[in-house]
Amino acid sequence: MAALLSYFNTVREQIIAIATEKGMSATGKTLASLEVIPTEKGYELHASSSIYFMEHGRGPTHSGAAEGNPNLVEIIEDWLEAKGLSLNPYAVANTIHKKGTKLYRAGGNSGVLSIPLNLATLDQVFNEISAYWMEKATSEIYEPINNL
Repeated sequence: MAALLSYFNTVREQIIAIATEKGMSATGKTLASLEVIPTEKGYELHASSSIYFMEHGRGPTHSGAAEGNPNLVEIIEDWLEAKGLSLNPYAVANTIHKKGTKLYRAGGNSGVLSIPLNLATLDQVFNEISAYWMEKATSEIYEPINNL
């Protein structure tokens, strides 16, 4: 299980590093929400649902959509303050409501999530876990036989 915990911690650290390197973390709230949680069957990486937008961007608001809490203007106000920008939060929110974010309009895929969660890394972790359990099972089977 150490390999699995190591994998989740590495993914968490990579997400933080990539988002920070790309300047995508203004207030730090989303990245601070990343947490490796032990479960009965291993581990899970939990994060605020806003982590999705760091990878894909936010699309335009659809008609009839419920207002969030906090709403987009409030989120933009925090973002502008953290970035030290003096833009009109209502104008920024209005543009996002109509067109989505620049990342969304560019097709998303910032790499914040997709790079750390690549299949090659996951295959390597599964190989390490499989090897561990194979060795453990083999020793538990053959050790009593060898002690006869």
